[in-house]
Amino acid sequence: MQIPFPIKYIDCVIILMLLCSCTSEKTLTVNFNTYVNGEELEYGKKYASPNGDGTFALYDFKLYVSNLQLISTTNPEKDYFEKESYHLLKFHTSNNYSFVLNNISLESYDKIGISIGVDEEANLSIKNPGDLDPTNQMAWNWTSGYKFLLFEGLYYPESSENEIPIVFHIGFSENKKDLVFDITSKNEIQFDIEITELFKNPNIIDFNELPKVLFNKEHSALIASNYFNSFIKLK
Repeated sequence: MQIPFPIKYIDCVIILMLLCSCTSEKTLTVNFNTYVNGEELEYGKKYASPNGDGTFALYDFKLYVSNLQLISTTNPEKDYFEKESYHLLKFHTSNNYSFVLNNISLESYDKIGISIGVDEEANLSIKNPGDLDPTNQMAWNWTSGYKFLLFEGLYYPESSENEIPIVFHIGFSENKKDLVFDITSKNEIQFDIEITELFKNPNIIDFNELPKVLFNKEHSALIASNYFNSFIKLK
């Protein structure tokens, strides 16, 4: 039986529409590479102290990146907001951490926004969207919320034969920092993290004087001001 021309024509149009819808969008990988004094992060390796004398070694480093959005300055209606956008960046096996956004093309966007930390509503909620899971060992309690950034290691001062534990657990809702970057590549998103910037820009943190920050709001705010600056850059 011969199919009437109009029906065949409609079928072709449908097939072409489906093909276009499948190829117009793609997956986007968001990469974070971590460095210490410009060298790739390696746990247990000794690096020159960012301030003061001696060296330090890092044994655990994690941070929350949240509220990812892709921004079109020419057509704000196209702005993309990732759902349940809470990512815990971990670097136990390499200096790189990445995640994938599905059905996204960078061609429509010229800026990307992220937050370091967790917004107040999610920070104090018993719900666990994204990577907000207490088993990740980043939750303090339900009244204090999450650690936004965890840095643990050992400091080896030249003036002493004894190493000093260095522990920085930074949280509190007011220390969430929102960052916006100009997108320079339409093929990938690659962030570089320089850990020593946590301790020198703009606030100088000397491990001899301040080796630990836990529940202290004043000291936590110093570190948060530093990770708002050149701690993360879009490559």
